[in-house]
Amino acid sequence: MVHENTIAMSVHDEMTSDETTPDETIPLRDNREPLMPSRSLSGFPEPPSYSGTGEEGYLYFHIDPKYTNYVNRILEGYEYIGVMTSLDKSGRCIVRCTPDTRSLASEILSRLPEVTLEI
Repeated sequence: MVHENTIAMSVHDEMTSDETTPDETIPLRDNREPLMPSRSLSGFPEPPSYSGTGEEGYLYFHIDPKYTNYVNRILEGYEYIGVMTSLDKSGRCIVRCTPDTRSLASEILSRLPEVTLEI
């Protein structure tokens, strides 16, 4: 069994004069200039403000429960459309989307023969 002090001593002995020991403190940043916010953040537009509850973007539909994974994978393929959730065992489902993506989610689901939309 090797003792911890032996390992630490051998690592310390192998250090060159350029390397620092763990006891030395190295300043991470020169404190003469103040921190400034990133300029790249100003490139993003302000998010729109919705006055509703958010549920106005939800889309309800029915599917045979055996197609749940299939439909969910299709919706996941269209990233940022919404999140599908099964509501009950009979096949009633919901896609939680935003008012901006609701029409695209409706179009995608309406083209699937396994889906019956509740509009």
